[in-house]
Parts: sequence; structure tokens; C-alpha cells
Amino acid sequence: MAVINTNSLSLLTQNNLNKSQSSLGTAIERLSSGLRINSAKDDAAGQAIANRFTSNINGLTVAARNANDGISLSQTAEGALGEINNNLQRVRDLTVQAQNSSNSASDIDSIQSEVNQRMEEINRVTKQTDFNGIKVLDNRTATDSSYDFQVGSKDNEQISIAIGKSSGWNLAAAKTDGTSSDTVNTYKFTTTDAIKTAQTDVTAKNTAYLAAKAISDADPADAGKATATTTAKGLLDTSNGTLATAVKTATTAGEAVNGNARTVAAEGFDVLKGQVAADGTAAGTTPLADIDKALKAVDTQRSVLGASQNRFESTITNLNNTVNNLTSARSRIQDADYSTEVSNMSRAQILQQAGTSVLAQANQVPQTVLSLLR
Repeated sequence: MAVINTNSLSLLTQNNLNKSQSSLGTAIERLSSGLRINSAKDDAAGQAIANRFTSNINGLTVAARNANDGISLSQTAEGALGEINNNLQRVRDLTVQAQNSSNSASDIDSIQSEVNQRMEEINRVTKQTDFNGIKVLDNRTATDSSYDFQVGSKDNEQISIAIGKSSGWNLAAAKTDGTSSDTVNTYKFTTTDAIKTAQTDVTAKNTAYLAAKAISDADPADAGKATATTTAKGLLDTSNGTLATAVKTATTAGEAVNGNARTVAAEGFDVLKGQVAADGTAAGTTPLADIDKALKAVDTQRSVLGASQNRFESTITNLNNTVNNLTSARSRIQDADYSTEVSNMSRAQILQQAGTSVLAQANQVPQTVLSLLR
């Protein structure tokens, strides 16, 4: 049927031309972005799956960085423990040397002086070893310190590093407070005022104490008299500290009052006596055994840290493999296949050119009706 108002061929050609133009736009968008899925309308299900892959990939990438932080912390602590080990080895050498009877008192003093410096350095390293503001070795709590590192993209996927508590000889570094007794020259004092409290200075004549005060409550019925006695014993006492309480009890006239409160520290190691226990008693004449115990503790902790580093490295390798596999899987879902998209673009361009040409021909169809009117 020959009509003028409605050009069906032109409308059909326009519709096909719009389709080819849309296909060309899609191909150009994919080629320019490199993605097959640029919006949810391209592939709704594929977009959701690819987005979940992206979350896992990003989380695992951060987890790998966390594991690297774990390696760094372990290396920091292990390096410090290595230096502590070197100092302990030197202390052991000096202790072996000090056991020789041919040493004079001045020789022992010289040896002890270096030992003191070495132990102070161990104490300093323990207190000052720092990783990102964390004192990794300065742990004086009753339990081990635990450092958790998130090495997965889900909750509770963690690796923990346990660093032993730094009490006394566990790491042979941190101070351990205790009490011990020292004897100094004896002083006696007598209260003359029976209704008042007497306080008399008691000054030591050796280097163990600086000064102390003996305090006694006088008995109203009898003048109180007491003796404050401290004793300096041992082969060579090098423990650090001051007299905290010179007199702990006061009794009736004529009774002795012993002052025996003192603070000692782990770095006060005696090359002849060895360790001073936390309860203030000497650990016996086993200095080499005490050092060996400290070395064993350091070696144990270094082994834990070394194993942790190996575990973290294995974890990082696994995380990287997982990230690579997930990335490949996501790529197959959302990335554009350039060979396919180039073909689609060429096809759409040809169809668009053909459609434009055909549309021009379709628009000429109504002109044929005019020939009927001539």
C-alpha cells in the first residue's frame, strides 16, 4: 500500500540504527574502560560476584601487609634478644674467669664492674626496644604478652606472637624487686624520755646503705632501749638499692631490733654468688647455672620469634597466591575481552553506516507516490 503519512520502512530502519548505535556505544565503553561490566545493567549477577571478589582481594591484600608487620615486630624483638644474648655470653665468660682462685680482690672488682655494665645494658635494651610505640620486651605482668595480627579477610583469622614476661631472669633483663638482709656496724641507743617516741639516726659504715633511722616507742613504765643491727654478708655484694625500712619492729628495753628491708634488682648479678632470688635469699653459689638459665630463656624466646617469622612468610605466600587466584577469577567475570569487543565495535560501525544509508533510501519511498499524481 502506497502511503505518505506513515513511512514504515523509515521507522524500521531507524529502530535498527538505534540498536547498532547502542551496540557501538557499549563496545566503545568496554574498550575504553577495559571492563565488561561497567554497571549492574551489563550483568547484575556478575557484578555482585565480582564485588564480593573485590572485597576478599582487598582484605587479603591488607592482611598480607599485616603479616609483614608481624615479621617486622618479630625481627625487632629477635634482634634485641640477640644483643641480650651477646651480653649474657660475655657475662658468662667473666663469671668463669672470676671463679679462678688466682684472682685478687681488685681483679674481682674489675670483673664485677664490667658485669654490672653488661647487665645494665641488658636492662636498657629490654626497656627501650620499641616497635611502633610498643615496648616489645618490657613486659612485667604475670603473663606473657600476646600480639595478634589479622592475616585474613574474615573475623578471627589471626596469628599471635607470644613474648614471655620479662620478670627477673626469665629474660635476664628486667628488674625484679625483692628483699635481702645486710649487716652493718652495730649501734645502740636508749630512750631517756619514757613517754615519748625516740628516733635516732643509724648510719652505716660500709657502702651497703647510706643512712637509716631506728624508731622505738618508749614504754611508760620503763625506758625503752633497742639495738638496730644490719649485717653485710656474702662474697661480693653488688645488688642495687637503698634501705627502705631500717627498723621493722620495736621491742622492750634491751632487745635487739634488726633492720633488714632492702631492694635488689636482676641486674645486680654477683659473679661469685650468682642470682639473688625474688624473696631476698641467695640462690646459692651457682652463678654459671643462673646465666645458663637466662641464656636458655633467651634462646627459647628467639626460637619462638624465628618460627613466627617463618610462619608469617608462609602466610604471606599463601595470601598472595589466593589474591592472584581471586583476581584471575574476577577478571574472567568483569574484564572485557578485547578481541570480542573490537569485533563488536566493527560490526556495530558497519551496521550503523549501512543503517544510515538505508534510512536515506527509506525516506525516498514517499517520493514515489508523487509520481502517481503527475
